[in-house]
Amino acid sequence: MVLSCLITVLLILPLNHLEAVQLKEVNLGETVVLKCNISFYNDIHWLKMSEGRPMALMVTSLKHNGELSVVWNYNESRFEGFMEDQMTGLRISQISTSDLSTYHCATLYKKHLDFDNGVQLYTNQQSKEKPFDHVKDLSGGLNGLSLHYQVFAAVLCVGLLGMLLAVSVVHMKTRTNKKIHNIEK
Repeated sequence: MVLSCLITVLLILPLNHLEAVQLKEVNLGETVVLKCNISFYNDIHWLKMSEGRPMALMVTSLKHNGELSVVWNYNESRFEGFMEDQMTGLRISQISTSDLSTYHCATLYKKHLDFDNGVQLYTNQQSKEKPFDHVKDLSGGLNGLSLHYQVFAAVLCVGLLGMLLAVSVVHMKTRTNKKIHNIEK
């Protein structure tokens, strides 16, 4: 029970720090290439942070012959997976204002998601300060989202600990009653 409480907290806390480290200037209507900077284990998940929430764009996988296959694609006409220089990538065609967001690739290894540093796309029409403001807003959104789940996790943990305490008390009482019962015999 305590282990499940710990796992819940450990899965939620990393979302607080899921911010873009790299900024990439783009022009609307062009094609943009993003490369994944994490070790390639099996499947690569491409995520877009949209309004403080992750949105899955694509999942790619490496075949046994070394070719990349697309397992799932949110929008095949705009998103394309590729392999170049032993790195997997995401090609986004016809960039629009709705694409000006933060992108992460992640890999699932032994039931643990590892994220790259992330890239935030912005246009040259925006001021240089605006991309950083967007990251702050995104961070606030993630903290708000994460805070909601942290409170939920804390309530679950308190409930689990309460249940564990109740079981321990009942066990101790039963054990004490058995000793008293055995002494009376």
